Amino acid sequence: MPSVRGVRQRPRSPRRLPRRARPDPQHRRLRDDLVVLPGLRRPECRPARRDRPAPVVNPPTERAVLRATRRCLRREALSARRVPMGRSHFVFTVELASGEHVIARITRPGRAECFAGFAYWRRQLARVGVPVPRVLSMDLTTTVLPWPIMLLEKASGDDLCNVYADLTAAEKRGVADDLLDIRDRVRSLPPGPGYGGVANYGDLRCHPHWSDVLREYFTGAIDQLTPSQRQRPAVGEIRGALRELRPEFDRIDPLPCLIDATHQNVLVHEGRVTAIVDLDEVGFGDALYPLGVARAGLLARGPEADCIEHVAAPLCVGPVRRRVFDLYSAIACLKMLAPSPLGVTGPPPVDSRIAIRLLTLLDAFAAAAAHGE
Repeated sequence: MPSVRGVRQRPRSPRRLPRRARPDPQHRRLRDDLVVLPGLRRPECRPARRDRPAPVVNPPTERAVLRATRRCLRREALSARRVPMGRSHFVFTVELASGEHVIARITRPGRAECFAGFAYWRRQLARVGVPVPRVLSMDLTTTVLPWPIMLLEKASGDDLCNVYADLTAAEKRGVADDLLDIRDRVRSLPPGPGYGGVANYGDLRCHPHWSDVLREYFTGAIDQLTPSQRQRPAVGEIRGALRELRPEFDRIDPLPCLIDATHQNVLVHEGRVTAIVDLDEVGFGDALYPLGVARAGLLARGPEADCIEHVAAPLCVGPVRRRVFDLYSAIACLKMLAPSPLGVTGPPPVDSRIAIRLLTLLDAFAAAAAHGE
């Protein structure tokens, strides 16, 4: 596995990120602190959560998305095109008559709390200078569509994994510096009520220990694998590493991190990070985990992930932390290969190049985590 050993870190001062687009006065601004969510049940307090499988949901039609956009924004919408972003929601790019483009995110009827979480965390993160898109409008009551819908400004750029191969070495260093700056800004938020991803600081659906979060990620993934996939030696190696490293995990503080800002949901344009676009939850725990996911996602698509290695270096001091990093990447490979019970899209086809590469990475990362290689 690529090593972060010996990477020198120069002193950094907070870096000024690209200025976001000026607000469009024709858009109706959403007061994130005044979102009213009728019918949403307050989360129960429990130490762990396991998502139940949800029925397959057909995506909304482009015509329905256009109609909903017109009603929400009170502006003419000309076309809607579904884009392959993420596995949890349906995402469309909508062109308005003015020539502008907005993003429509649509989710399952039972998952409106995801968009409430987005609105909440968008406000918190914007206050500390994290580049996040504005919420233009949203309907969580299924009034304009049979699904909850959220409309966002469209930030420039594309997911990191889609542009990474075309970045120059200097641009990769610039992206790494931006990610380090964003991480520092996120860490200025207060600690969490527990561990794992939560929709707000009052969300009690959290875990008492970081090791419990990792155990849930692991068991949730293997529950969705085929019997033959569960027999891979890597599964046993991950299980053993989780058990052996538990004391290390239980020493981690519940500090905030962008749990879903990985090789996806980080938009990059002209070698700069322009926006973090998945804010449904902020995670509390080890900030190295999303970097392990990002490393696996980039290596599944290309030969290196040096940008992520650079960002991870300050968190990977010593052999134990390097094993932890490898374990996080192994768990990430497992999750990418497994169907998600709440997803709207499935994993890559088993015979695809990415799936085959993920299996190779899974074996390598799991062995490194188990044996400290």
